[in-house]
Amino acid sequence: MRVIFLSFLMLFVQAGYALETPSDAPDFVYEVKPGDTLSKLSHDLLAETARWKDVAAYNKLKDPHRITPKQVLRIKQPWMKTPTVSALPLSVLKVEGVSGAATVDGRALKLGDEVPVGAKLATPAEAALSLRLPDGSLVNLMENSQLEVEKLDVQAGERFSSLFRLVTGQIEAFKRKYPEGQANMSVRAKTATIGVRGTRFRMRQDDQNTYAEIEEGLVGLDAVNRPTVLVLAGGYGAVSDGVRAVEAIPLLPAPTFPKLPSVFDMPFVEWTMPELSGSIGFIGELARNETFSNRLVTVRGDGRKIRLNELPNGEYWMRLRAVDKNGLQGTEAKVAFKVNAPVRKFPMTKTYISGETLQLRWVGRKESASYQVQVADNLQFQRNLLDVNTDRNVIEIPRPKSGRYFMRVRQMYGPGQSVEWDVPSMFEAPR
Repeated sequence: MRVIFLSFLMLFVQAGYALETPSDAPDFVYEVKPGDTLSKLSHDLLAETARWKDVAAYNKLKDPHRITPKQVLRIKQPWMKTPTVSALPLSVLKVEGVSGAATVDGRALKLGDEVPVGAKLATPAEAALSLRLPDGSLVNLMENSQLEVEKLDVQAGERFSSLFRLVTGQIEAFKRKYPEGQANMSVRAKTATIGVRGTRFRMRQDDQNTYAEIEEGLVGLDAVNRPTVLVLAGGYGAVSDGVRAVEAIPLLPAPTFPKLPSVFDMPFVEWTMPELSGSIGFIGELARNETFSNRLVTVRGDGRKIRLNELPNGEYWMRLRAVDKNGLQGTEAKVAFKVNAPVRKFPMTKTYISGETLQLRWVGRKESASYQVQVADNLQFQRNLLDVNTDRNVIEIPRPKSGRYFMRVRQMYGPGQSVEWDVPSMFEAPR
């Protein structure tokens, strides 16, 4: 990192730019020490001491007069006095969320693990991590990413700084704002480094390109081919490839979701996003909770079409961002929905290709005289590829072109005697 970058970064940090604590900013995290009481902590940490009741309720404390060493308390940032560095250990990160086969130095990670300086974190496909910093900030590591922890340092009193190296993939960070000179963060990638004091941002390394996208606050971006630091404000991003000049690019606005049902009655959820000028696609995440610490999958639109397959019953949250021609992801939007589909009576058990024939098999029922089976390339079962009656629980059809198809089955007891269609099953026809 060049001297000019550090000097300029200090200038815009000292300028005291205005940034209120975001409503979705990460909680302050405190690890209880011997001798602590909720009353003492309310005087030390809270802007209003009467808020101790809110802290007790927020942490679901059965007895607010008894807190124990090593117990972790979360405090909403609007309740805090001027922030101080978190009481969590200053030399480690804490794993607050993990999904899939995420690892540190080749070892599997679990909730509550500590990640030291020098650690190498990896998230393969369908894996993700949420990491809490000692200053209370939060870093999310998305799937197919690698991140190295290069520094977690306390320099004088409560002055905390951190340095990460993004090898590949994407991070999302909620960096808490601190008083001048406290708790600065830097993230190095292949062709650029960003310096942060208090903001919400994403950074991504994809082959030679380094992407920075700022949702809130300010960052300083130091690109390898730029003589001065580029200051990026909320709503702007930049792409650095080490060759072309780097400039601030306005991010696309948050997309608008179409009117969706609050409850989907099938495990297949799909809709078409409204057109958004400048967008070439959509990307985001699906999670089981509103904070997205329990992420399930990355969502990638097929153009404007959003498709999710075989979702178990339950509540879900999705966040989406439009992608522009530069590959920058815009401001995100969120939506919540539920899935409540009936249990399948005839689940598909096998899809088999033999030459130019596709065989489909499902769980049969002894009491069924016969079955009516339909196969289509859409959930509405228009333009059916197949619509037949059979007394077996297997059918064969000419091999269709590659793509996504649906099969549905219902029991037949005689001419004109049938029951309702079962929940469809989906299958992929290979190339």
